[in-house]
Amino acid sequence: MGLFGKRKIEGDELLTYLDYIGEEWKLRAFQEKEANLYTEALDSYKPQKGTKDVEGLKDLYVAANRLAQSAVELLRRKDALKSVPDKATSLFFAWHAAYTDYLGWVVAQVDAIEAKIAGEAPDAAKVEGLRTKSEGSSAEAESEQQKLLKQLGLTQGDIDQLHDRATQAAAEDRWRPRTVTYKPKKELPRR
Repeated sequence: MGLFGKRKIEGDELLTYLDYIGEEWKLRAFQEKEANLYTEALDSYKPQKGTKDVEGLKDLYVAANRLAQSAVELLRRKDALKSVPDKATSLFFAWHAAYTDYLGWVVAQVDAIEAKIAGEAPDAAKVEGLRTKSEGSSAEAESEQQKLLKQLGLTQGDIDQLHDRATQAAAEDRWRPRTVTYKPKKELPRR
């Protein structure tokens, strides 16, 4: 490489980047933990064919609302990150966009479940469009992350250790959402 080639990041500067990546990965582990709880609720929702399982939908609504609260908490924690190293700013903003898109998708899911409970047709196209947008912005953030990891020259052992710490931090996280019960926006007509 020439005189103006990429300078290797090392020493205290490398530690700063590792701390930042560790914080980003804690956020991802938190998101994954909460998403898994929602997936479990979704998997256990088994409506009977030809019937309207309002009670099951209400349970699913509570789980989706928790997921929405966790997405808001995720963005709050993201915004609370104190320092972002220079070469990680594009990664920071890529994850911020991904989490913002994720929140939009999750809120649309809550609205769709609420519509089903009320006996209305959910806006499936909106939910699907926001899901696609969220997945796209997450893929862009993953790409930015890979670029930074490559630039840092981390070994697989380093990456595994950072990942294990983030997973452990998420497992020990004691965040609790507000308790939510389903309260319809409008009463269903009585029969």
